Amino acid sequence: MGLDVALNYATSGLTVTQAQLQVVAGNIANAQTPGYSEESLPQSSYPVTTDGAGVVTGPIQRATDLALQKSLLGQTTIAGATSALNSYQQQIQSLLGQVSSGSTVGTALNNFQSALQTLSTTPQDPIAQSNAVSTGQQLTQQLNDMSSGIQTLRQSADTQIATDVGTLNTALTTIGQLNSQITQLQAQGQPTDTLQDQRDQALTTIANLIGVQSFVQPGGSMVVMTTQGQSLVNGGNVNQFGYTPSGVVTATTTMSPLTLNGVDVTSETTSGEIGALLQMRDTTLPGLTAQLNQFTNNLFNLSSTPALGTTNSGLGATNDANDFFAAVNIAGGVDNASTIEVNPDLVSNPSLLDTNAGAADPSISATLSSNLQGTGTFAAAGGLQATTTTLGSYVAQMVGNAATSAAAASSTASDQSALLSQMQSQYSSATGVNLDNELSTLVVYQNAYAASAHVIEAVQAMYQALMNA
Repeated sequence: MGLDVALNYATSGLTVTQAQLQVVAGNIANAQTPGYSEESLPQSSYPVTTDGAGVVTGPIQRATDLALQKSLLGQTTIAGATSALNSYQQQIQSLLGQVSSGSTVGTALNNFQSALQTLSTTPQDPIAQSNAVSTGQQLTQQLNDMSSGIQTLRQSADTQIATDVGTLNTALTTIGQLNSQITQLQAQGQPTDTLQDQRDQALTTIANLIGVQSFVQPGGSMVVMTTQGQSLVNGGNVNQFGYTPSGVVTATTTMSPLTLNGVDVTSETTSGEIGALLQMRDTTLPGLTAQLNQFTNNLFNLSSTPALGTTNSGLGATNDANDFFAAVNIAGGVDNASTIEVNPDLVSNPSLLDTNAGAADPSISATLSSNLQGTGTFAAAGGLQATTTTLGSYVAQMVGNAATSAAAASSTASDQSALLSQMQSQYSSATGVNLDNELSTLVVYQNAYAASAHVIEAVQAMYQALMNA
């Protein structure tokens, strides 16, 4: 080997080793950076030619595992959905009250029934009469509040969907912009690893919100589609989602559709956080309203007797003369729990509970008490099957069903979150920075740099000796 060849090897070795040291230093510096993929610099030697010999590097490469990434994105979607469902199921359970908390509609119903039972034994007692009206008001207030709470949760889901759609569109736009930058730089032979890391992070953000699939084209551009195959990003072209929050939400509010390029995709969006929020907005919470409506309708129907001297209040579509309660629409109301109240005649004159045509009538309170202990007919609603049962039994089913759903949602969310953490750890091990390995590699390249420097010193000494000879 001639001195020129040796010098070429040594100087190219210094250059390559310096580049390798910079890559290792970058890995170490970004070890804790979210989404950072370990970088490496491939190198190879070129043979002796008229131009000399030495070592060269290729383009910087980032660690990837496409199979793991695909699985991780899928799990991110599942975990995003289960987390959102769990959050709302816990709020639903809190709204209905714990089974043993004493703060449920069932407790208010029991208090009302007990007040009527007490009144039936002392029908002329004005205190007992007032207590029956008061406990009835407490029951209707709880129904009103629960109805309002359900719509508040729907409004919260509606608002969160709008926020998520904004986040989703931003992430899609980011990928489109990064696609343009990456393809341009790769065509120029420039490194794009940092940009690819940023693009993968944007893809993860999208996967948390909706189910997606993706692949990278030979030129470096990423294609993103929904799990149904609808194009979201192709090169620099980005399709946008649309959603308009409804503002104040009631049981009869027509909610905004989720659109993609103006086309309604609400029914197709069933995964990720947005899919879970749509499920809550359109199915779970309206189902709970329907259950509450069935309870309210039966409460109204069972709290009536021809001897009760209340007149039609005109507050609701249903004639409520001779009824304890008022302001309902039995035939067409979808949320009578939001409007039901004690008949105004009773509020102003509780003695009507013992007065019929101006004469004392102890049968009124006895009949009301007996009716409330009886059974009603409940249509299927919100996952509860049609049944004939008592008011107390039905509300217990409602609360129990909510408690079961909340427990199941909590367990599922915990399991899916743990699985996501495990897969993130696996992906990080495959593509992230291992500090022990990087420090070991750093020592290797430092020694290689020193070796190349020694070779250059030796060659220089030989050249000097030849010149002095």
